[in-house]
Amino acid sequence: MKKMIFLLPLLVAGSFAVRAQEMTTSPANDWMHLGFGIKAGYNNANLSIDDDGTVKDKNALSSFHAGIYLDLPLAPVFSIQPGLMISGKGSKYTSGDKESPNWYEAKTNPIYLELPVNAVGKIPLAPNTNIFLGAGPYLAMGIAGKNSVEGQVAGIGFSDDDNIKFGDDDPGNNNNGSSNSGNIKRWDYGINFLGGVEISHFTLNVNYGLGLANIKPGSDNTDNDKYKNRVFSVSVGFLF
Repeated sequence: MKKMIFLLPLLVAGSFAVRAQEMTTSPANDWMHLGFGIKAGYNNANLSIDDDGTVKDKNALSSFHAGIYLDLPLAPVFSIQPGLMISGKGSKYTSGDKESPNWYEAKTNPIYLELPVNAVGKIPLAPNTNIFLGAGPYLAMGIAGKNSVEGQVAGIGFSDDDNIKFGDDDPGNNNNGSSNSGNIKRWDYGINFLGGVEISHFTLNVNYGLGLANIKPGSDNTDNDKYKNRVFSVSVGFLF
């Protein structure tokens, strides 16, 4: 699975070059139009906390995503969509009621540069209107982010934040850095599941990102499903 995730962008690039040449020689086929899209929206981010990959809803963190993608049609109702996104992930932990004199909240909000490659099927509803469903792998690299804490003890408030330090993991060492390397691992990968509607050039879609990499430094990705990104997204976009 991991080798497929890392190799797929190269395979898509090759098919893109071949397909682009075909499109320039077949202008009469409207479905072969190469599309360029932009989209942005809201992330409801979380981290799994149990061995089976479950999350606690109250730990969800609000963040964002934005980026570009290509719509590369391979058939009248089927496209490959590689993209490049900026995406905020992470989670929060809260103890106590903020109305009480004693409470605590910690947040981790890493920002990733993400490369998704989705296979998308389209179902025509009306002229210039399609429903679409799709799925595909993603590879992401941590580039920025913040860890923050705030709260009160006996009514006295406190707060602090610092930049996230990413670990020394990389695809060449099986995504496993040293146990004391950084706050979280730099590399994330997983599978996206998406669906939505295209109306003329406008798009509205939802996405669920199922992380497969354990982002805790020094951990093994296959031991269990703890500390893996889970991100539900809603976005709007425009397809040129």
